[in-house]
Amino acid sequence: MDINKDILYSYYRIRKIIGLLGLLLPILVFAFHGELLSSISHYYYSKSAVFFIAILFAFGLFLISYKGYEKDNDTEILSDNLITNIGGIAALLIVLLPTTCIGSNSAELTNMCQSQNYPLFGHDNAIIRIIHLLSAGVFLFIMGYMSIFRFTKGKLTDEKKIKNIIYQICGIAVWISIGILAVESILQNFHFTEYDVFIFETVSVVAFGIAWLVKGEAIKDLIDLKNKIF
Repeated sequence: MDINKDILYSYYRIRKIIGLLGLLLPILVFAFHGELLSSISHYYYSKSAVFFIAILFAFGLFLISYKGYEKDNDTEILSDNLITNIGGIAALLIVLLPTTCIGSNSAELTNMCQSQNYPLFGHDNAIIRIIHLLSAGVFLFIMGYMSIFRFTKGKLTDEKKIKNIIYQICGIAVWISIGILAVESILQNFHFTEYDVFIFETVSVVAFGIAWLVKGEAIKDLIDLKNKIF
């Protein structure tokens, strides 16, 4: 048995799972609840809470278990393992310290806020909400960082160059999205729509989902599947 090959395949599976969860998160929470809320985090208070909680916990656990590349002591300060551990902890905090239910653009959730009949760890604490927002920002920032700077490591081949372009586009999309949300948060009165947070969060999780799928050799799997069928 080739232990190194087994470990590599295990990493591929983890990457594909993280990528798939990134693509599914906004779709599942919206489809199951049937109403567009102002942010993905607000689905914690909805019928889609099970998907929100399960996927974010999965993000956290998979990222904490992910090791990645060995640290280059000459050029790198932080290892992949430490970076993904931080990202994993941030993902868990998003669930354990949820946002408040105010500002959801949902009459149902507004009534819940007024009655203070919160589910699980629901609350109306402004400080916890800030910690939640910071955790979400750290999580997405790290996903962008991994795409731009970590996934692009390795020997450059023609295939690797194409993948690197995908990684960089995905990472930049994540960073631009959270940058816009940060500006909107600071300016407060500036926004494109009432659903900007949901829109740009969706762009972010879909972008890093694509990057992780590519890193997990999902494209190769699809090609192999097509060859088997046809």
